Amino acid sequence: MDAEIRCSCDNTKNRSACWVTAINLTSKMLDGFIHSSLSLFKNLRVLDLSSNFLTGSIPPSLTTLQSLRILNLADNNLDGTIPLNLSGLQSLRYLDLSRNKLTGPIPDSISDCQYLNIIILRLNFLNGTIPEALGTLSSLNILDLYSNSLSGHIPVELGELSVLQFLNLDDNNLDGELPEELGNLVNLQHLYLTANKLTGRIPETFDKLIHLETFAVGGNYLSGQMPSYIGNWVNLTKLILIGNNFEGNLPAETFSLPKLQRLLVSDVSNPGISFPNYKVMPGNLTQVVLRNCNISGQIPEYIGLWPKLMYLDLSFNNLTGRIPDSFQKIGYKLLLTNNSLDVLPSWITSKQNGSPYPETYLSYNNFKENCTNSTCWGPKQVHIHPTRSFIEKMMQKETCHRKNNSLFINCGGEEVTVGKAHYLNDTSTLDFYQSPNDDWAYSYSGDYLWARINDSTLVRNSTCEVSSPEAKLDNNFRLAPVSLTYYGLCLSNGKYHVTLHFAETLYSKGEDNSRVGKRVFDVYIQKERVEKDLNIKEALGGQHEELKRQYTTKIRDGSLEIHFFWTGKGSLYNPPAINGPLISAISVTRGRKGSNTYPFLIKPRILLL
Repeated sequence: MDAEIRCSCDNTKNRSACWVTAINLTSKMLDGFIHSSLSLFKNLRVLDLSSNFLTGSIPPSLTTLQSLRILNLADNNLDGTIPLNLSGLQSLRYLDLSRNKLTGPIPDSISDCQYLNIIILRLNFLNGTIPEALGTLSSLNILDLYSNSLSGHIPVELGELSVLQFLNLDDNNLDGELPEELGNLVNLQHLYLTANKLTGRIPETFDKLIHLETFAVGGNYLSGQMPSYIGNWVNLTKLILIGNNFEGNLPAETFSLPKLQRLLVSDVSNPGISFPNYKVMPGNLTQVVLRNCNISGQIPEYIGLWPKLMYLDLSFNNLTGRIPDSFQKIGYKLLLTNNSLDVLPSWITSKQNGSPYPETYLSYNNFKENCTNSTCWGPKQVHIHPTRSFIEKMMQKETCHRKNNSLFINCGGEEVTVGKAHYLNDTSTLDFYQSPNDDWAYSYSGDYLWARINDSTLVRNSTCEVSSPEAKLDNNFRLAPVSLTYYGLCLSNGKYHVTLHFAETLYSKGEDNSRVGKRVFDVYIQKERVEKDLNIKEALGGQHEELKRQYTTKIRDGSLEIHFFWTGKGSLYNPPAINGPLISAISVTRGRKGSNTYPFLIKPRILLL
């Protein structure tokens, strides 16, 4: 509907009376407040002020508009709470308050709007629990609460919404198990539950959700077997199971689902996923992620023959043997890092560059080729360095110019001195970098699933102003999509303190809703996990603080390995959709006998954004 104010008139009984029925001023660059006098239009049916620059709160008087059917205030800068009493909106069918800065709870009185078909409250800062009373809205087709701060369990009453087709609870703080009652939503087509704290198994009652087109539960703590009935969801186009604690195999029928386009699974154990032992040819699969799924053996040749496959990630598995020749046909990107592959296909090693090929990442495999950059085979986008053998030789280096007792790295930042510590420059954008003095190195791998970035995105200097001696450390950070490893080289043997500096500045901004985002990753030192599911903001109870964690470790062969790894938990596509580990600085100093052997928290400093 174009911008307009619409009226209706009554010309009966020799008199004329007119009243306003619709106000549509979307995308008119309006600013200022919403005036309470709008409530005087008692016959108003449509109020659409979306996509403007309106500020202030929603006037409670608007809830007296008993004839209002459409209320759209989306994409403004409104703050405050949703009016507590919505009972007067008896005719309301459509409610969209998304992309604002609304806080507080969703009022229970929303259940009095019994004709509601659509509720869209996404991308706000709403908190509290999801009202159980929503389950009484028998006409509800769409419920979208994506990217808020809602907590508590998913109400079992939502299972009573018999005509619901779209349910999005992504990126909140919901916990507990998935209600079995959601299996009663037999008309449901899209179910989004990613980036919460949900636990337990996927209920058997979900086998009734045969109309599902999207099933997205990534970034949670779900466990148990992946249900066999997934193979019966013949309408499925997106299956997002990434970043949970599942075990066992994926139903073989999943690969044959006729409409499936995206298949994302990661971090599966006991015994992990295996490919079907027969040739499967899915007609529509374009993106397949099976990362860290404990897949072993050789890669089937038929995968590269899937006609629409554009993106394949089989990294962090136990794959052996050769890369299939058919993988040259993959349209966009191929990730096979951190496996045990040892034979390269001819389309990589050939000097001819006539045929197209995917951008290919192969580091941390067992290839024998002596290749240290992506130009080994001409201009092809093939990243093979470093191999496993190269890393082993680097860490077992026997000839050092000198043995060091300390190492300081300003991750993502320039060379700087803080007190007596001289932090080294770490601003390279290469996926592997070794310092000129050969005393440290880093390597990163992986890919962002939704964000399109360039290499410079991984090295940042934030706009924070920190009034502390270590401000130059906290203003920088290095990011990695999945895996980031730092290597300390030529260190004297003995006990060391390792101090890691973290400052979350990407998931911290109110203007783009990113402050409700969650960055979750693991930390390993000398291959021992010292942090599981570290969330920088949650560790301190606030998003504008700097976190320091200190650990002790032993060095026996002159080298130190610090590994940060994203297991798929937390936010997947919350703006800016840049998940994965983040680190601001690393300090390694020789320890004293009798030092603590457990991590401890150092008093935080406030970051002023």
